[in-house]
Amino acid sequence: MASFLHDAHPRLEDAFVAMLDESLAPRDPSMMLATVRSFDLPPDSMAVDVGCGEGAHAFRLAAHFGLRVLGIDPVQRHLDLAREARRSEPEVVASRVSFERGTADRIPLRDASVDLVWCRDTLAHAPSLASAFREFARVLRPGGRALVHQVLATDLLAPEEADWLFPVLGVVPASVDLDTTEGAIAHCGLVVDASVDLGSEWGEHEEETSGRASRALLQVARLQRDPERYRAAFGDAAYDVMLGECLWQVYGMLGKLTSRVHLLRRP
Repeated sequence: MASFLHDAHPRLEDAFVAMLDESLAPRDPSMMLATVRSFDLPPDSMAVDVGCGEGAHAFRLAAHFGLRVLGIDPVQRHLDLAREARRSEPEVVASRVSFERGTADRIPLRDASVDLVWCRDTLAHAPSLASAFREFARVLRPGGRALVHQVLATDLLAPEEADWLFPVLGVVPASVDLDTTEGAIAHCGLVVDASVDLGSEWGEHEEETSGRASRALLQVARLQRDPERYRAAFGDAAYDVMLGECLWQVYGMLGKLTSRVHLLRRP
């Protein structure tokens, strides 16, 4: 190996770096909207955005496809901001979107009343994946679909890294475990039409378009080099959360975290 490092490698290094600088054409989050388009849902079909945050995805579903959308979230601040954002939307969109308190395992809708369950960047915080997927099955009409994006931990994530990171970000360890996920889906009453492994693709796309991952890496370096500077300015809790959010981005690029999109259907 020493001979290769000092003799052969320098001869091919420039060509290797040039190839590494070529994009691998990573997919980006718009693939989820493209998937919804392929469903060809009639206007006014009912969708629920699970973990809606400030409502961005709910507004897109209404604007792009004419769906009626209920956004649910357990955080009141998110709901307040989503309702405020609705006032700025065109009436044709705003009239189709509403927001209520709810969680992945407690969706405030009747049985078999939904055509689409949309769930992105939420299940890592779910107390029980089994309960969440069963709830998706409960609210879906026969033939209805669930489109679920999920972050999963890989074997590259060291136990001590997970032990620090997960509590800081409110991540439930079992809810980022692949075996737990597959078991929950297998017993929820939904059929798996597709599972798309994305690896680092969304992170690569963000890096290529905005430099987000390299910025997060730079921020990790600064946070770790002078922690007291940031703790003094913002407090210990804010420091830990910021470090955790930056590491979440970096770990996704390093393969310590991966992501998958599930396309599920109620028979």
